[in-house]
Amino acid sequence: MHIEVLITFFLSSVALTLSPGPDIVYVISQSFNRGKRAAIVISLGLTTGLLFHTFFVVIGLSILLSENQNLFFLLKLIGSFYFIYLAFKVFTNRNNKIKIESNKVENVNFFKRGLLMNLLNPKVSLFFIALFPGFIFHDNLSSQIQFLVLGLIFWIQANLIFIAVSVFSNKLKGYFLNKSFFSKNGFVIEICIYIFISIWILK
Repeated sequence: MHIEVLITFFLSSVALTLSPGPDIVYVISQSFNRGKRAAIVISLGLTTGLLFHTFFVVIGLSILLSENQNLFFLLKLIGSFYFIYLAFKVFTNRNNKIKIESNKVENVNFFKRGLLMNLLNPKVSLFFIALFPGFIFHDNLSSQIQFLVLGLIFWIQANLIFIAVSVFSNKLKGYFLNKSFFSKNGFVIEICIYIFISIWILK
């Protein structure tokens, strides 16, 4: 067992998670706009999606996806339209009063949104296909088991980073912009991020 490979993978995963991308930008915006709790629940939804993508890689489904360009494009199209739908939904509800829901229902909705955001982005599975083979850490274990371990490591560090970003973003927002800014313009920021993610998926 090559421990140094696992350490290198962990450090690489942290760097990749912290790099500017649609997921972390969305978590920051939700922490600013909806608060720390919403951002954390959305983060858990996003990171849960990583477990599914890891499973897809382990069973070989992602390889089938990478070899079928039509299916890959169809999934990207579905994901892209989902974010356009979210942007349209935010726009049409911009002047409506916020519907009061129980914390449980609200948490479920935030979690589902984060999970769908991750699952409807087929690039994540292809990213794992490209990343994992370069970090084989054991000479005797099957590649499927090693991919599973790598996926769990990626999931653990992503949870830690996204939760930390959710907390610190909420603390920092007061230093940059006041609450009235978000109450008036938060929907514009959210729409722009959804459109950005939609375009990013289709790239």
